[in-house]
Amino acid sequence: MRKFLVLGCVALLAACSSNQEGSAGETVTEAEAPAAPGADPLKVALPQLSYHYTLSFLLPEARLAETQEGHRALCERLGPARCQLVTLTRNDSEGRSGGALLKLRVAAADAGYFTGEAARQVSAAGGRAANTDVAGEDVSKDLTDTAARIRQRELLVARLTETLRTRKGSVADLVAAEHQIAAAQEELDKARGWQRELQGRVAMADVEIRYQALAAPASGASVGAALGEAAQGSASAFVWGMQLLLSLAIYLLPWAAVFGAGVGVATLLPRSKPAA
Repeated sequence: MRKFLVLGCVALLAACSSNQEGSAGETVTEAEAPAAPGADPLKVALPQLSYHYTLSFLLPEARLAETQEGHRALCERLGPARCQLVTLTRNDSEGRSGGALLKLRVAAADAGYFTGEAARQVSAAGGRAANTDVAGEDVSKDLTDTAARIRQRELLVARLTETLRTRKGSVADLVAAEHQIAAAQEELDKARGWQRELQGRVAMADVEIRYQALAAPASGASVGAALGEAAQGSASAFVWGMQLLLSLAIYLLPWAAVFGAGVGVATLLPRSKPAA
C-alpha cells in the first residue's frame, strides 16, 4: 500500500513539473513576439489653396461663338452650387474676326473636369489650345490668422458684455465698455466676412477662358469685299475733304473780297510826288 502511495506522489510531481515547463515556454514565446506599433500616424495639415485657371483657345471664326456657348452650357449643367457665370463677352461684328472672354467660378473639385471637357470641345470644333496656366495661392496663414482674430474678438465682446450685464464699475466705465463692444463687434463682423471670402476662394476656383479666332484663308469673295470696303472708304474720305474745302472757301470768301477791294482802292489813289 505504501508502495502505491509513493508511486502516485512521484507521478503527480512529474505532471506538475511538465505543466510548469509548458507554461514557461508559452510565456517566452509571447515575450519574443514583436509588439504592435502603438504610435499614432503623423498628422499633416494640408495647405488651403485658392486656384486660378487661365485658358486660351484658337478657334475657327465660324465655331467660336458656338464653342463659347457650349462652355456656358457645361457650366449650367453643373448647377449654380458647382459653377457660376461671372462674365461673358464676345465681338459679334459681321465680317470681322474678334475675340471672346468667359469668366466662371467652378467648384475646386470640378475644376479639372471642367477644363478638360472645355479643351475637348475646342478640339472637336477644330481649334487648339494656345495657352494654359494654373496658379494656386496658399491662404492657410490668412485663414489661421483670421480664425484667431475672431476668437479674440469673441472673447472681448463676451467679457465686455458681462461687465455691462453685472453693471460693475462707474458710469464712465460702462459707457466706455459700450463703445468698445460696438468697435469689437464691427471688427468681428469684418473678420467673419473675410473668413467667408477666403473659404469661398478655396472652395471655388476662378476659371478664365479666352477665345481668339483663327485667320480665315483668303478667297475671291473676301478679297472683293475688302476692295469694295477700301473703295467706299476712299470715296467717303474724298467727299469729306471736298466738303471741308468748300466750307473753308465759303468762310474765307468775304474776307478775300474785302482785302481785294482795299488793294484796288489803294492802287487807284494818286501818289504824291516828292518835292524837287
